[in-house]
Amino acid sequence: MKNLGPILAGGLTLIIVLIIGVFAFMPSQTEAQPASLPAADGSGQIVVPAVDASQLQGTLAEREAVYQQQIAELDRVLQERQTAYQSQMEALQGQLTTLQAQLNELAAQEQALSAQIPQLETARAERQAQYQSQLEQLRNQYTERLSQMQRQLEEVQARLSEARAQLQ
Repeated sequence: MKNLGPILAGGLTLIIVLIIGVFAFMPSQTEAQPASLPAADGSGQIVVPAVDASQLQGTLAEREAVYQQQIAELDRVLQERQTAYQSQMEALQGQLTTLQAQLNELAAQEQALSAQIPQLETARAERQAQYQSQLEQLRNQYTERLSQMQRQLEEVQARLSEARAQLQ
């Protein structure tokens, strides 16, 4: 991810150089004049036609202007794309920073919770022992109270039997 910007810039530069190379070898849009061969006159001498230097300079100037225009356009496109890639990289870097902060926060929470686990297990064991003790006490109280009520019930039944016997 860190190498994406330079890779994209290098690839884009390579594409631009290739485009410039292709346009450099393309024929110009001006009509090409047929090449004329030197003619031989009767004297056996080769005659070379005169080349108009101003026309040649004009053609070269036109080509130069077209090339400069193409280079300027490619530079503009390159700059636009580099700006777009840079803004995308900054946005991704911001997201990465945010996610890294969240990850660090979650890691801190994990450590805090991991430290609480032994404390919670100890507290649970203590409460369980306390509840078990209370349950045992309540069972003993219940058994004692039940025995006491059964004795009282037997005593009341005995009195009731006596009272019935006396009434008969």
